Amino acid sequence: MDILPVIFAVVLVILTIVLSVVGVQVMMVLIEIKRTLRKVNDTLDVVEEKIHVITNPFQNLGGALAGIKTGMQFFEAFTTWLNKGGEKTKKKNDNQ
Repeated sequence: MDILPVIFAVVLVILTIVLSVVGVQVMMVLIEIKRTLRKVNDTLDVVEEKIHVITNPFQNLGGALAGIKTGMQFFEAFTTWLNKGGEKTKKKNDNQ
């Protein structure tokens, strides 16, 4: 009986067992990575919601300030218009 086929058979069995164990370990690592990425994604979603809650009042404040600025511009234009009307009335009274 030759020893070479027996050695090949033993090596083949050992390699099969080792590769099976390595394959199982790789699958376990990939499953753990999937869990970790899911947790990171959930955490980022929560952070995004919190940031939105924090920045929303500032956005509303910016809109309110723009409204106040527009109101002030209208008020200035109105007072300018009133002053021009008063000057015209003064000139008419002075001419009479």
